[in-house]
Parts: sequence; C-alpha cells; structure tokens
Amino acid sequence: MKFNIFYGPQSYFNSVIPTEKTINLSELVRWSDARRTNPIEDDLINTYDSLIVSTEEYGGVTSSFIEMFIVGIFLYQPILKYDQIYLHNPPTRVYNQLQIYSKEFEVEIDSYNYSRVDKYSLKQLKEEFSLKIFGQEHVKKDILRSLYDLSVPNDIKPKIIMLYGPPGVGKTETAYLINQIVNEGKKLLRKQFSMYHNESFYSYIFGDRSNSFAKDLIDRESNIILLDEFDKCNRTFFSAFYQLFDEGIYSDKYYEVNLKNAIILCTSNYLSEDDIRKNLGEAIYSRFDAFIAFSHFSNETKEKLIDNIYEEELLKFTQADRDIIEKCEINGKSIPDLLKSQVNLLSNARDIRRYLKQMIAVPLIDNL
Repeated sequence: MKFNIFYGPQSYFNSVIPTEKTINLSELVRWSDARRTNPIEDDLINTYDSLIVSTEEYGGVTSSFIEMFIVGIFLYQPILKYDQIYLHNPPTRVYNQLQIYSKEFEVEIDSYNYSRVDKYSLKQLKEEFSLKIFGQEHVKKDILRSLYDLSVPNDIKPKIIMLYGPPGVGKTETAYLINQIVNEGKKLLRKQFSMYHNESFYSYIFGDRSNSFAKDLIDRESNIILLDEFDKCNRTFFSAFYQLFDEGIYSDKYYEVNLKNAIILCTSNYLSEDDIRKNLGEAIYSRFDAFIAFSHFSNETKEKLIDNIYEEELLKFTQADRDIIEKCEINGKSIPDLLKSQVNLLSNARDIRRYLKQMIAVPLIDNL
C-alpha cells in the first residue's frame, strides 16, 4: 500500500488523482455506517484501486475518526482492496500517524510549486503599474524596492508589507495587480478581516477543521496573500501572526503551513506610520518589512479615473444600451464631463463608480 500526499490547491490535486475505480473518504464513511446496520458478504462488496481524500473531507468526519485515521484505512483495506491512498493537505495529526506507521507502507510527498517574484515580473510590474493604479506613482517605486530581494533565488521568509492610506485609492487593486503579474490565472487569497466578529474570528484563526485561516493558506492557489483591513482585527489576535511574519510558518490545532517566498500584503486606512504603531502596537508593527503610503487623489487623477471607470461600466451593457448612454447629455454635458465638473465632491474610486452607475441608469430608465 502506498500513500501519496499532495500539498497545494484543489485544482492541483484534481490534476494528479486517478478517476476510475476510486472511493473518496465521504463514501467510505457512509459505506462503513451502512455496513453496521446492513451487513453484506465481503465477496459482494465493490472493490477499488484508490482511496481519495480531499482537504474538505477531513472536516466532515469526527475528531475520533481523525485520531485513528490510519488505523481506519488499514481496517477497511482488506475488504475494499485499495492499494493507493491519495491525501490532499492532511492535517498534522494525520501526518504524524503516517510517521508512526511509516514502516508498514510507502509514502511519497509532493508539493505544489508556487510562482515567485523574479526580475521579469518586477519589470512587468514597473511597466504596468501606472496603467492600472492611478495617482500613486511613488507607490510603484516603494513596491519594487520592497519586493526586489524576493527575486534572488533563495528560500526566504515571506515579505510582509503594510499598504496604508485613505480608502478607495488603490491599495486592494495593487494587491490584485501584483498577483495577476506573478501568478497569472491564479486566484489571490484575500481575507477581509472586517467581516469577522470576535467569536468566529477566534475559531478561524486558532483552528477549526472545516474553516480556518491555516486551511485557507494551505489550500491557496497563489503565493500572494491579501489581509484586507488588517487594522480591523482585534489586537488580542495579533499573537497568532507573530511566527508567520517572523519565519513564514503558520500553525494552529490542525495544520502547520510553510509560506516561504510569499508576499503578505496588509491594508489599513491609517494615514501615517505613527498611527499604525500607536493603534496596532509595537509588537506587530515591528514585524512589517515595509510601510507604503497611498495618497489622496488629485483632481487630475480623479478625472482620469472618471474616463477609465466610465469605459469599464459601458462594457457591461449591450450595444443598444451603450448607444443610449453615450448619446445622453445632462444639462448640456456628457455623463463623464458632468461628473468632472463635480470632481471636488468625489473622494475616491468608489465614489466615482457609484455616481457614474447612478448617472448611467438615468437615460436607460427614461428609455424603458
């Protein structure tokens, strides 16, 4: 019997597992439960070549099953006949059991190869930044300086960067742009800390088999991680991030995750480093590698954003609707020009998009 262990995203696991004569953990548990109430002769039971266990399935069984996981697999193997076991991101307790019984079977471990920053991706970021992120030219230089040592071909701890400044000026968009360049086609792992309340956040941070930060980290597609609105996290939870920020290791009750060469971007709406230090505390403040400030938009930047967002919104409509929108004039002005005349009332990209969407709706409603 051979155990094949795969660490990485579900898409990676799906690409390497067999698809015929397989049984998954959920099916095995249902079969086991049914067998207790309705015994079937062993020679009438279906047999399989492989047992497949995905990350999500560990949370669907009892803690006692996890504690005896390998024993259970041995127990059912003579009946179901599988000789290949595929384990996706096994919890630490399962892996430790494998170590104990390792003389009884073969073990092969394979880990997903995350894309990393190199000089080509830095060059791409340098060329594309100003085309996607408006009014933050100074940020481009600070980002490139902060990420450069990740392009050196050594395994190093993650780069921890705080992006701070007023809301709606490009912090989150910067994280998406970096991910798009470094990990084209891979999903950015974004966690919005403002969405968690203390009780749910405790379980999420310190370990829950069905939903946890560690599980999301080990299951991620990208080595770029965005902790949005990090300042909304209660300070009592910051200790959970110390080892991650220092060494690139995140541990909870069920998993230990290595995040070497990752980029962890945190955002906040504080307007200065002094505010960050005072509100987050010295212990977490000192663990950041860089603090990058985003500025309020100038009126010139806002006008560029109006044109850009207007074109983005137009693409969401049919050609017939676009014709109506583009012909529309309000008080003798086109929709973008009317908004530009009120530019002082707009603070950020969210304001611009909200007002544009409202104004675009006017001619479409009139045409109903």
